[in-house]
Amino acid sequence: MLLDNIDLTTLQILQDNARCSYQEIANRLGVSRVTIYERVRKLTENGFIEGFHVKVNARRIGYPVTAIVGLITIQGSEAYRTINELRAIYEVEEIHVVTGRYDYLVKVRARDNEDLQQILLTRIDQVHGFQRAETMVVLSSPVEKCGIDMRQVSADAGLNTGENIPEQTGKLPLV
Repeated sequence: MLLDNIDLTTLQILQDNARCSYQEIANRLGVSRVTIYERVRKLTENGFIEGFHVKVNARRIGYPVTAIVGLITIQGSEAYRTINELRAIYEVEEIHVVTGRYDYLVKVRARDNEDLQQILLTRIDQVHGFQRAETMVVLSSPVEKCGIDMRQVSADAGLNTGENIPEQTGKLPLV
């Protein structure tokens, strides 16, 4: 599926506000609501849209401590088992398989430092297949993006993007 300006702009609008109605997107793009409905359906079917999410403020719900845990695994350990065990820990927000010093980087949310210590010692420490963990407590997160800026997506990515997507100020031009 090749993406055009309508697709990319629709993706950008939905990333910025997943609650935006198809009619509102259609009005901003100067196309019909049915066009947007069909585009979103195709974008979803083809894997460009994986879901619609709400970003919850972890601090407001009582989880102000964020830590990144670097895990080094035992040679030959079963990756799927390690990942499944980490996934089962509800305070684990993200798991990344990486290159470099660590095998995994795991983002953890905790209520306070004591809670973080308990998560590390009683749950993460029990995960199969890792030999060493190093924890880095996040002091602040000045940039936390949710998604990709579609204005920067170009034909270089192998997509037919059409024109650059304009900033979202006022009505978007007709395509």
